[in-house]
Amino acid sequence: MLPIGVSFGALPIWVFVFALPIWVPVYILPICVSAYILPIWVSVYMLPVWVPVYTLPIWVSAYMLPVWVPVYTLPIWVSVYMLPTILTCKQILTWAHGFATNHIMMTMRRDFQYENANMWFQNLDKLIKYVNAQQTNGSDVNMFYSTPSCYLYALNKVGREWASKTDDFFPLGDTPHGFWTGYFTSRPSLKRYKRHANNILQVARQLNALSQINLRSSIFDLSEAMGVVQHHDAISGTEKQHVADDYAQRLSEGIDTVADVINNAYDKLLPNESKVTMAAPQFLCQYSNISECLPIEGQDRFTLTLWNPTTHPVTHHARVPVTKEYWIRDPMGSIIPAEYIPIPDTTKNIPGRKSSAQNQYIFTILLPALGFSTYYFEVKNGEIIEKKHVTTTRNEACTLENEFLRVEFDDQGNLHQIINLEKRIAVPFTAQGFYWLYTSFPGSSSLPEFQASGAYVFRPLTSKTQPVSTTRTIICTKTETVQSAMIVFNEWASQEVSLFQGAPTVEVEWTVGPIPIDDDVGKEIVVRYDTDIESASKYYTDANGRQVLERIRDYRPTWNYSVVENVSGNYYPINSRIWIKDGTRQLTILTGNNDAD
Repeated sequence: MLPIGVSFGALPIWVFVFALPIWVPVYILPICVSAYILPIWVSVYMLPVWVPVYTLPIWVSAYMLPVWVPVYTLPIWVSVYMLPTILTCKQILTWAHGFATNHIMMTMRRDFQYENANMWFQNLDKLIKYVNAQQTNGSDVNMFYSTPSCYLYALNKVGREWASKTDDFFPLGDTPHGFWTGYFTSRPSLKRYKRHANNILQVARQLNALSQINLRSSIFDLSEAMGVVQHHDAISGTEKQHVADDYAQRLSEGIDTVADVINNAYDKLLPNESKVTMAAPQFLCQYSNISECLPIEGQDRFTLTLWNPTTHPVTHHARVPVTKEYWIRDPMGSIIPAEYIPIPDTTKNIPGRKSSAQNQYIFTILLPALGFSTYYFEVKNGEIIEKKHVTTTRNEACTLENEFLRVEFDDQGNLHQIINLEKRIAVPFTAQGFYWLYTSFPGSSSLPEFQASGAYVFRPLTSKTQPVSTTRTIICTKTETVQSAMIVFNEWASQEVSLFQGAPTVEVEWTVGPIPIDDDVGKEIVVRYDTDIESASKYYTDANGRQVLERIRDYRPTWNYSVVENVSGNYYPINSRIWIKDGTRQLTILTGNNDAD
């Protein structure tokens, strides 16, 4: 760390410059603040001489400038350390003229270099002090710390009309081949875990309040962990592996702590609502997504309690992996119908799964708004079990149907069409199937044209897609509650299409991984639906989980867009939904978001 001393009369200002070489010609030093006194003496630490500078203005670089800097007289000349090139005065003036008023917002920047807050703000304090001291010499530049609200207030006081922007900046590209659409799918398991952890956090907060057990302090660990994982390199999935492991550990430890809060709340609430004696303590089955719940395996009795954190009733289809057959009773003690079917092999073969459960119970429940329901499992000991009618077919044409929809597959596992029975509208699909494969661009990222596909950037080698397999198998299972088609593409890619009775939607659950990398070829896996809907290259996505924006392929509504990457330049983040439509039909895909846990 080498300091640069700049004298304004007898007042020195010290600006720390990181990694400055010892022997540096003074004329290439970057810039800071115009000076009005001659002569100005600029010294570089450990240089043998003082170098006089005889030209005005003098520009000296300051590492990391303040958060918000309103400027009342243009031009203001500022250089930010570590920009790709040393900015010239003309470039800086052009940058300042990009603002509509004389209020200039300047950010601290550099998330990877911010380590020592004390040193950081000391330097900022000095910079602000000596810049403002030049007002005695005629400068009209006024620099101070501010906030976004104060900055917007100052802009509002200008009294001018502002342009309105209704679109967004997606997909973002910082180079012609560098579209930041890769992080939409980076680390999907960790992203699912974050959503799962947030679900548990909200449940814990609600139960703590409703039961009045006053255990807020036990929720702080998970609250803080959830706050940390909102970092832009955490929630996006662009963190390194050891950092991702740390995030997962923090979430896991927080969940373990709030599990006690949930258990204590249920201990207080359940006896008031249940008609059957409650078996305690309770625990969270956190591996239910791979059909694993080790504590209940081999048990003769256990209970299942589901909490609905929303303010409206929710219909939920529960799946419980078991090693025995059980009677299932509702909160009133009545036996309810449930389907006892095998767990798919694709789930049982997931790496890391330790469960010995081969079968699962599936049953439909209605959860009250901001409330819970408890179900009681009791093993069947020698009773005559009435087997429900379950049909299974392999590699045959298959049709799933309820009162709302009909879904048709051919004997190769290709989705043929989905028919809305109420409106008598059909959406045919081509026979290519769902899963397709892009080969990742294997660049070095040394130049924009060599941009590699990775955690941030999605860049396929070509726009041509390839199926993950040329053959597939289909297994259809039909029960009174649910009908499903399990389509297996290969040993690492499959999907299960389910249609529940009374449901106006089709549920698609995909399983991908571990993706083979032995061939040293990067692979981008996508789910693709090919229909005959004449969408005119238009599609609609949510912009923030709620708002919906119209998208047009290879087009941006507020600037001239040159197509360089015709695949990654048309990918958008989907938080809740996407659809395409024509004059009579619409196909909508909703992302998975279980309301109950």
